Amino acid sequence: MTAEVAAHSAPHPFEVEGRPLAGLLTRPAGPPRGSVVVLHPHPGHGGHMDHSVVRTAAERAAAAGLVALRFDVGGVRRSVGDVHDRAAHLRELRVAVAVAERFAPGLPRYGAGFSYGARLWMEAVLRPDMPSVAGLLLLAPATRVPRSSRDFGDLLLGRPIRDAALDAHSLARLAAIPVPARILVGERDNVAPPDEVRAHAAAIAPVVVLAGVNHFFSRAVGAGATAYDLLGPAIDAAWSELVR
Repeated sequence: MTAEVAAHSAPHPFEVEGRPLAGLLTRPAGPPRGSVVVLHPHPGHGGHMDHSVVRTAAERAAAAGLVALRFDVGGVRRSVGDVHDRAAHLRELRVAVAVAERFAPGLPRYGAGFSYGARLWMEAVLRPDMPSVAGLLLLAPATRVPRSSRDFGDLLLGRPIRDAALDAHSLARLAAIPVPARILVGERDNVAPPDEVRAHAAAIAPVVVLAGVNHFFSRAVGAGATAYDLLGPAIDAAWSELVR
């Protein structure tokens, strides 16, 4: 993150249905070219807006000229709600899009998300009650969803996942993505296998595979240090292609 980008970041809490949610707004150094809401990994298993991959996506979006809002969904840390209420998380997303747009009125809106956040955006863009977006950045959208706490533990530790099931809904949503998108996955991702994601993704959603990294975009075993040297340039390229 550059000092220029960091100087334009600030907490930006907002409310949904009377519930306070913690948010962080990152603004571009120059005039905005649009806005984006960046969603985090699974809230029931430690996902939050300060995850390194989420932070990188938001900061690189600001570098590309977008006002970037990331937030903790209900039930995460200081955000009030239920970590397992997916329908509420979609309603929170709808409000977040409007909050971000206030800082770039009349300009294109975008979506971005990592893992659960990517899956949530894939669902949102197919719903008529959700605001439209001009493009999506999807980071490791899982097609094989861990079913148990043991599965999530194995995922974090880089072990084989035994109970994960192929998610037909994710495959269908990948194929039906209605707006230009860029999908980034790790070569060693075992819940968003590159070949599987590529085989089902819509033609307007090309898949970029980052060599030698896993679901967390880490070269380590499990949830290790983020490979910023690979992830940063890949995200920059994606935003460059999406933000016209």
